Amino acid sequence: MLVSGRFLETEHGAMGCTACHAGNDRAADKETAHAGMVMRPGGDAAGETCGKCHPEEAESARASLHASTPTFAARLRERSSPDVWGAIDPARERHCGTCHTGCGGCHVSRPAAAEGGFIDGHVFRKRPDPVNQCTGCHGSRVGNEFFGKRGMGDVHAEKHGMDCVSCHPAGEMHARAPEGIRSRYDLPQARQCADCHPDKNDGIREHELHRGKVQCQVCHSQTYTNCVSCHVGIDRENLDYHFTEHDFEGIKIGLNPDPAKTRQIGKWILVRHVPTSPSLLDHYQKGALAHFDALPTWLRTSPHNIRKRTWQTARCDNCHGKRELFLSVNDLKPYEVTANKDTVVPDSMLPGRREKEAKAIAEQPRFKPGRIVSPEWVQENMGRTDMVVVDARPDDEYARSHIPGARQLDPMRARDGLRGAWTSNRPADLLPPARLAKIMGDAGISDTDHIVVYGYTDWRPGMLLSVLEYLGAERISFLEGGIKLWKERGYECSSEPEQAARRSFTARPHPEFIASNDDVREALENPAAVIVDTRSLDFPAGLSTHPRAARPGHIPGAVKLPFSALYMDRGELKSPQELLFLLRGQGVTPDKTVILTCDTGALAGAAFFMLRSLGYFDVRVHDASWVGWSLEPDATMGEPVTRTSTQAKAVKP
Repeated sequence: MLVSGRFLETEHGAMGCTACHAGNDRAADKETAHAGMVMRPGGDAAGETCGKCHPEEAESARASLHASTPTFAARLRERSSPDVWGAIDPARERHCGTCHTGCGGCHVSRPAAAEGGFIDGHVFRKRPDPVNQCTGCHGSRVGNEFFGKRGMGDVHAEKHGMDCVSCHPAGEMHARAPEGIRSRYDLPQARQCADCHPDKNDGIREHELHRGKVQCQVCHSQTYTNCVSCHVGIDRENLDYHFTEHDFEGIKIGLNPDPAKTRQIGKWILVRHVPTSPSLLDHYQKGALAHFDALPTWLRTSPHNIRKRTWQTARCDNCHGKRELFLSVNDLKPYEVTANKDTVVPDSMLPGRREKEAKAIAEQPRFKPGRIVSPEWVQENMGRTDMVVVDARPDDEYARSHIPGARQLDPMRARDGLRGAWTSNRPADLLPPARLAKIMGDAGISDTDHIVVYGYTDWRPGMLLSVLEYLGAERISFLEGGIKLWKERGYECSSEPEQAARRSFTARPHPEFIASNDDVREALENPAAVIVDTRSLDFPAGLSTHPRAARPGHIPGAVKLPFSALYMDRGELKSPQELLFLLRGQGVTPDKTVILTCDTGALAGAAFFMLRSLGYFDVRVHDASWVGWSLEPDATMGEPVTRTSTQAKAVKP
């Protein structure tokens, strides 16, 4: 709905269309009425539109980081030279400048870079919507980190209900960017950790040891995504394009290259790889970045995934002596060495191990044998007749490139997916065992095979493996790193479809692996049971809703632990020690009955496989999960949440 009835009852609605959009409201025909109309009043024309009532905000906001993105130009100027600026500045405007937004992109609609569209029938909101507006643009890194689409999510969102504006208020968002600003960190109005957590003696030994030396995020952030080598250009149809060579999840500590900032944030900082490269703008001007070495490619970062207890805080030697955690020359491409000379940590500066603590560590936990396999193991065993490799990606991804001989079975495919059709009375219910067994057999999979499943991301193979285990398959494995790591190892791929002969799959189902709504109700009263909500944090908070759910919300008392905490990007895995640490920190211990829930059971299935691989015995998947729970007339729904049209309704697994 473009304009809702509620809008007409608001202060903006009473002003009339032409007050903001100009045009002629007395014209008799459409063409005359729209003459001179301003489609986006909050953009370049904000001074004459929004500024009529909000002069100070409109004036400063037009020169803010959000509206003018001056740091993009500043960084490119440093890496280039004046004689080529005329050639590359239009490229900057075309590719980088499109991400800026005006007043409307934060207060009434999605930003243009996020495909636009009103979020609440033209009703203006003082506080931006974190899902549809803030992370509509800042989603791939900030949004994924904050809401737990990568890692556990941010404690400020999980436990305190904070949103973006809680740390980035209007005073920062509307602030005029100073002339020559080089980084968002240079904005005087930018908030600091110490604004809420004063830098004073709090009695914590580690704070005393690291104060003034180490950036807060070094200890309190989780892993984050890094992008490598971006390229931009224009195709034959005059359409913009950009692509990066690859991305990876990890965490790196580097040296602060800016002495002026050392006292403020410390000598040791978190650094994130940015996707710039010497050939970034070659489409427009060969060799445009002649001074590429003027800035590092590993820059200071402050991930939006803060936790009080992280793997770094578990013990000193999770950082000290960990060469792989500190930026080294080996992490750099040849063209990056000079650029990062002041950020790389040489061996001579590496903090030493704490030997006494290291000797006190008990025997390390392991994944159950055979549950996780490497690309090398699969390559060595490709000739075995009892091994079946299964690609769990969608059809188009499989068709482009797959492991030779791999069967293809997308567990979410519309026709032969593993859960009930959306048109049924019980959407998302797991199909009956006999029907599931037929689907497996038709895909060329037998219950007696050693079944190795892979994907590109993580939940599809994890979900498929959970169903295989439910059906009684005993030899099942997850290919760590999936197709991405397989290719990085240089192993062969194929684009030829595999004609798999039908096999016999005998189902020996384990009903104890499935939890009904009644089981969940009983668990709510059982102190020896824990319900774990594996959705990203925006769903249990009611900010986003599955399209088949009766309403937003969560099961009361459920632990919020996004399934992405158990998997890294592209199917890579953290160590079992780290996974057990974070599970136990959330009260999810092996001695309890663990019921995993999500929207439909798919993400919960992916988490099921990982918990079983870590040795958890009594683990169950909540069948149909939130979709099924919300359809129950007497189901409790957690804290009351009022649905509004600002809540995202994108289809989620």
